[in-house]
Amino acid sequence: MFTINYNKYINYMIILYAFALPLSRAGIVLLSVLLLVPWAIKAVVTKRILEIFKLPVVKALLLFLFFNVLSLLWSEHLLSAWDYVLKYWYFLPLVVIATSLEKRYVSVALSAFVLGMFISEILSYGVFFEVWQFNKATIENPTPFMHHIEYSVFLAFTALLVLNHIFNATQLRTKILYSVFFITVSGNLFLTAGRTGQFAFIVGLFVLALVSFKNKIKALGISIILTGVILFVAFSISNTFKERLIIGSENLVNLVEKRDFCTSWGGRVGAWILSKEIILKSPILGEGTTDAMNEFHTLIDKKYPQMRCMHDSFMHVHNQYLQIFVQLGVIGLLLFIFMFYTIFTLEIKKKEYRNIKYIYLAVLLFSMIPEVLLHRQFNMALFAFVIGLLVAQNRIENEI
Repeated sequence: MFTINYNKYINYMIILYAFALPLSRAGIVLLSVLLLVPWAIKAVVTKRILEIFKLPVVKALLLFLFFNVLSLLWSEHLLSAWDYVLKYWYFLPLVVIATSLEKRYVSVALSAFVLGMFISEILSYGVFFEVWQFNKATIENPTPFMHHIEYSVFLAFTALLVLNHIFNATQLRTKILYSVFFITVSGNLFLTAGRTGQFAFIVGLFVLALVSFKNKIKALGISIILTGVILFVAFSISNTFKERLIIGSENLVNLVEKRDFCTSWGGRVGAWILSKEIILKSPILGEGTTDAMNEFHTLIDKKYPQMRCMHDSFMHVHNQYLQIFVQLGVIGLLLFIFMFYTIFTLEIKKKEYRNIKYIYLAVLLFSMIPEVLLHRQFNMALFAFVIGLLVAQNRIENEI
């Protein structure tokens, strides 16, 4: 009689999910469903559904999601609020990966993600060197599948992932091969317009060096040298990187001298000002998921006419922490921070995976300062994959 090997099927789907992450929105949706449905069937049939609550990270995530659903009770725009909250379903594959990924497939899944990024990188370079055209990617911003901010975060994490492998590799041939890949990935990062990922990469570089070397002076020296070389080469070769830095500095000058909020950085500062007013009005529970942005734009019309240019470009406040604060108040923000606390304190014995935890947290926590990343499909899926994999590694180490 034919029987389904749920464990093998789910692990194969996790590998495909990891590969599709940088390449396809539709692939993320399809593979998420193909992961969740059989996992749920298996969990119900075996009566092991409650085992997910044994994992602190999963409990913290589900608690945060539950509070988002609960916030619908004080939302005046229920349908739009529900649509917003429903998008958090992209986090759910984390539960499947955390509870189902087997030891022999952990490194395979990670390699599948890197392979997906390698394909994306080839397409990006092909656009940059005018070998082909692809989607909406341009020479100035060769991002083949996603918005340049999201792609820059993917590239920053991948570059640090590869560098981490170089630090931990023992064979010279492996170090050389991955060094070439590191150069191409970091080069791709600085060819895009994603300043978020570029600066997050630098932060992650310092974190990786500090956790990789016992001699902290050596670690600091390596970080400074690598950062200096990469930034010098990027500024010399990449017109996009050079122009974005110049534009960024001009934005800040105009903000200070002319109170100009109609620029990328000026608008972000304007969003901080407006967020402060919303927080003071509803500090405990927030304004609600979509009500907060309604209040945001109402404040512009009532009190800040110089910010009216922000009406069209600000669908959120461009800061993950402030976004949650204005939506869900201090309770929601504390639940969000608690989720990251459980990730940070997740004990992982194997150094390579422990380092992955630190570099991903460094990249993500920094990237969420100028952008709302965890309500974007690609980055939500990346979060589900990486954190799910780390929790699985913790589970595997404790099962041995």
